[in-house]
Amino acid sequence: MTYSESLRILLALERFGVQPGLERIEALLEALDRPEARLRIVHVGGTNGKGSTAAMAASIFEAAGHRVGLYTSPHLLAFPERIRIEGRPLPEATVARGVERIQPLLETIQPTFFEATTALALAAFAEASVDVAVLEVGMGGCWDATTVGRPLVSILTPISYDHQAYLGSRLTEIAAEKAAIIRSGLAASAEQASEVMGIIDARAHEVGIPLLRAGRELHVRVRENSLQGQVIDLAGPGWEYEKCSLSLVGLFQPGNALLAVAGVRASGIPVSETAIRLGLARVSWPGRFQVIREKPTLVLDGAHNLHGAQALASSLRHYFPGQPLTLVVGISRDKDLAGILKVLAPLGRRMILTAAQNPRAAAPAELQAHLPPYEGELELIPSLVEVLPSLLGGPNGVIVVTGSLFLVADALAWFEKSLGH
Repeated sequence: MTYSESLRILLALERFGVQPGLERIEALLEALDRPEARLRIVHVGGTNGKGSTAAMAASIFEAAGHRVGLYTSPHLLAFPERIRIEGRPLPEATVARGVERIQPLLETIQPTFFEATTALALAAFAEASVDVAVLEVGMGGCWDATTVGRPLVSILTPISYDHQAYLGSRLTEIAAEKAAIIRSGLAASAEQASEVMGIIDARAHEVGIPLLRAGRELHVRVRENSLQGQVIDLAGPGWEYEKCSLSLVGLFQPGNALLAVAGVRASGIPVSETAIRLGLARVSWPGRFQVIREKPTLVLDGAHNLHGAQALASSLRHYFPGQPLTLVVGISRDKDLAGILKVLAPLGRRMILTAAQNPRAAAPAELQAHLPPYEGELELIPSLVEVLPSLLGGPNGVIVVTGSLFLVADALAWFEKSLGH
């Protein structure tokens, strides 16, 4: 089986959509001889910041010399990015071999795309004998395909509204779904809304899991913050690291770094202070307040829900106070179009509404229908690649591509192609 054939097989599973329940992933893993039982798991859930937190945890473990498997979604440029071992995407030949192994099960079990991909990742990690597997939750937690095995630690980033069609319309319902990843080992949580924290506290108490909470047992302080990086102090029960360099920018990243360090320490896997500092200093996570070039400045940020848009707005006001911004916005149609646009619109002197090259993308006219009264310059462009070259060839300023990770992926792909990569 070739890599292209294996990818077609996986993508064909998207016809099954999203299906609640763990029975299909459990059946797949049973047929694969239970790879998750052979893994030491760090499980990262929440709404925003999951990927960044998982990437930082993986970077720290790698700096300590451990063999690390990292599973995240979605990918930006190529499918194998979702499954990394020692920082490198899974080789295409390994993807093909893994799909060939599970192909006979697909018609009988009928897993979703994400369930099959998760089984593929867990099997690859077990086959590679990784020392630790860092798994990012796809959606929710209670019935997410990553909620398997017995994690050493479960991490919850800030929880807010997202995927309401599947997780519930109330914040407490969403929190209950996401808090369900707490089931073994220890747990760590970001600062949360009071009603969300109550749900998390109750879940930890119910299953008898010790819980570390940002703002209570865990603390972070920002010493320096610029587009070149950040310097932060981190502290928890019995530990403190001052003046840590953090390569990721964005006002939300220090809180993610705190959770990553707390989770790594809570896992019980040996990691030195030197490894913690090195891991934070060299971590890379594209598409999350990523400054990709200057003159003009190009910022990529996959703010795909209300909380993400609010975090982006805060960071833009901090890093570019008073500067004219051009916002290039594309959002998936199943997202809170009106809410995201209401937050972003006041920031931009110029706004370009567009669509990612993805079937889930809302058309620019649909975005315009949800746009609040806007006094700046407004354009509707069918595709990002139609406008990006002229924007980057224009006068110095700040261009922000946001609203969807799919749109960010389009920008990254165009940028790499333009550089001849």
